[in-house]
Amino acid sequence: MSDKAILQALFNQQRLQILELGTVHNKFSDDYLFAWESGVYPLFSDTDGSVPQRPHEVYKDNFVVSPEQVKNIFDFLCTRSREKQPPTFYELEDHFGGKFDGSYGRGTLIDCCRYFFLHRCFDKTFWPILLTPMQHPSEATYLDEPLDRDDIFFN
Repeated sequence: MSDKAILQALFNQQRLQILELGTVHNKFSDDYLFAWESGVYPLFSDTDGSVPQRPHEVYKDNFVVSPEQVKNIFDFLCTRSREKQPPTFYELEDHFGGKFDGSYGRGTLIDCCRYFFLHRCFDKTFWPILLTPMQHPSEATYLDEPLDRDDIFFN
């Protein structure tokens, strides 16, 4: 078995443990739990080296959405928010290449935005603009709702 396959197996096991600890025992924050479920690298939970690493930090390459992608999307949204010009979801999608771009496709943007919402990024005026009616796909409608841990999907 290759090192890559072993690392993937360890990641899969760690993911199941995190999801179980989060849903059954109410451990971990909503944003952290969602990140593990959806495959978004939980960037906001990184440590600085002065404390023990969190479980996700050794698996950067195993998340579907990389730390660099999460940071790029977050930085763009921060800039637009600071400029008092939050984008609609379709503007966000256009900025990152459209809904079918493999690295920043619609699913990646939706999952990252949901992660940002659950982490309580941005103020309460930001999210209604991102989700302007007729300016976001139907699958993005739920991204500003609280996480229901009973809906966590173990796969």
